[in-house]
Formats: sequence, structure tokens, C-alpha cells
Amino acid sequence: ARVGPVAYTLELPEELKGVHSIFHVSNLKKCLAKDDVVVPIDEIQLDDKLHMIKEPVDIVDREDK
Repeated sequence: ARVGPVAYTLELPEELKGVHSIFHVSNLKKCLAKDDVVVPIDEIQLDDKLHMIKEPVDIVDREDK
């Protein structure tokens, strides 16, 4: 929901109550996916500063020197 001329607030689940829910419009991007993209909350890992921890899923290529 819009809360100002350049700010939006997001409805976050209780599990993300520590995440700031108001964002400047410059941080929001239109989702161009054809289907709804939903990431299950139990798959998201956060560090102590609430930054998302990203881990590779697969190694798709390798080069030996």
C-alpha cells in the first residue's frame, strides 16, 4: 500500500516481523515473471543483520586449467 508520494509498505508475515516493511519506490521493481513467484518462508535464511543468506543450488559448469 502506498504510504507517501515515494514510499510503499508491504504486508509481511509474522515470521518477518524484524524486517523493515516500508520501501522507497526506487527499491521496488516490476515482476516480469509469467507466473506467481512465491518463495516459501522456511527456505529463506537470514543472518544476524537480517540480510538474506544466498547459497548456490547447483554447479552448472567447471573449467580446469
